[in-house]
Amino acid sequence: MTDSQDALFKAPLKGEKIRENYDYLENTSSLNRNPGPAGEITLAIFHSKNVYPFTALNRKEKFKEGDAFVKAYGDGRKYMLSFGFLGNGIVPLFDSSSIIVTAYGITPENKNDFRFRVLSGKTTVLVPWQPIRFFSPVYMYGHFSASGVEYKEMAYLGAFNASVGNDIIVEVKNVKDPESLSAVTAFWAKRSPQVIATFTSGAMKSFFEVYKYQWKYDFQQPRSTYYGDIKTRPPDSLLHLQKTFSSFDRDLFFYLKDKVKSETLVEYNLVHNQKDSSGWRSNNFDPNIIWLQQLKPGDYQLLLRYAFQRQTVSAYTFMIKPAWYQALWFKVLMGTAVMIALAFLIILYINRLQHKKLRAAALQKQRVSTELKSIRSQFNPHFVFNALSSIQGLITKNDTAGAHQYLSEFSTLMRESLKGSDREMISITHETAILQKYLNLEQLRFGFRYNISVDEAIDGNAVEVPALLLQPLVENAVKHGIGALQEKGVLQINFKKENDDLVVTVTDNGKGFDAGAQTGGFGLKLTRDRILLLNKTLPLQQIALSFDKDEKGTTARIYFKNWLL
Repeated sequence: MTDSQDALFKAPLKGEKIRENYDYLENTSSLNRNPGPAGEITLAIFHSKNVYPFTALNRKEKFKEGDAFVKAYGDGRKYMLSFGFLGNGIVPLFDSSSIIVTAYGITPENKNDFRFRVLSGKTTVLVPWQPIRFFSPVYMYGHFSASGVEYKEMAYLGAFNASVGNDIIVEVKNVKDPESLSAVTAFWAKRSPQVIATFTSGAMKSFFEVYKYQWKYDFQQPRSTYYGDIKTRPPDSLLHLQKTFSSFDRDLFFYLKDKVKSETLVEYNLVHNQKDSSGWRSNNFDPNIIWLQQLKPGDYQLLLRYAFQRQTVSAYTFMIKPAWYQALWFKVLMGTAVMIALAFLIILYINRLQHKKLRAAALQKQRVSTELKSIRSQFNPHFVFNALSSIQGLITKNDTAGAHQYLSEFSTLMRESLKGSDREMISITHETAILQKYLNLEQLRFGFRYNISVDEAIDGNAVEVPALLLQPLVENAVKHGIGALQEKGVLQINFKKENDDLVVTVTDNGKGFDAGAQTGGFGLKLTRDRILLLNKTLPLQQIALSFDKDEKGTTARIYFKNWLL
């Protein structure tokens, strides 16, 4: 900006404000190189003082960006890391703040003899030659020219800046002596914070010794300090870069290289295990120190940048080892142990539930078994009652011989029945033998014909059925079906195999009975109750009872599901 003047440089000059915001460098090269009118010109640069690329701790380190820049110019000049001194170098800058260029030796009286211009890269003209327009009171009291003349004013040339990687050259010439030039150069270099030392909470003594170097005044003479009682060891013995820390080092201090005006000008972003990012934040501890607290184990990347040059980022990687109880092998071991413990508890819980269910099932089975025994115990009195009724009928007919034979057959049948009274299941062969003895008894009384057949695919000795389950069905067929037909009565009992099922049918040619009306009959009721209880104890082998009646007679059918598996 050459068409206006910064308010700080207008009369009265605000020196304190200038010193608060700007650093200052005078270029004296023209005094030695260009004698004559132009040689009386001393150019000065006021530039940002946010950061200086050095500290007492790294005073021997070369400024690589500056070396590369001046090498490109090839005129033997060096860069000047200005700190309020005279010099003849190129000024490196690190933020986007403008520089302000002034000139001693140009006054309102001789201003028409001078022109200035602004270049970039020594060849690109940014501002062409133009006259001096503005003046300011002198910045330094007692400022004199080489010939001893005291300056009262200084020429204000303007404010200039450039992007990172570019430069500004301000040249002044005397129109009466075009070959005589005075010039100042500034370039904007890439810069980001660099970690030069790390400290743990257990290394506070070394940390404080390093911190004393903040008070060094003469960087060329390390023993010279503001305060004579500050004694420090050589910094090289105190600066250590550590990349791996123990699990106890959870509070870390990172010492930065550059001297920065304010801690908030430094920004950092801490990335944990390549995914958990803290986000960019301003440093709030110290201009040269970043303090990270309560760090967890893992890999870290500390990203650093200056608030005035956010596009340039540096990174410092480090790792905090996990404690033995935080290590992967321990977590795997503990995870396995927890899984085993949980599995054991689950198995124990399931086992207890299973035992509870088994106990409940056992109690239920015992209850059902008791009920079955109770029902079975009622079959014999029912059967005995029916048998005695038949004997009574024979005696009434004065058939003494028949009554004696009936009693003989009845006693045999009772013995067979008592032998199997303690068993729930009996073989088909045994069951048919009992039925045959019973039917033989009833034949003496009614004279009917009967037949019992077993499918050849069924092993009668191996396959068992509930004892006396068919007895009430056969009794009903005799009593309500063929009893009244006498010799014309026919009874057929069949055991058949249908796939894996056993089907037993009891068929008579009598008029039969109404199965619905007989629901309250004692023998049939006992049979149905017994089937219900058996189905509870045999969930995979169910039993079903049905009746069919037509003009030819009545058929009672029992299905034994999955009985022949």
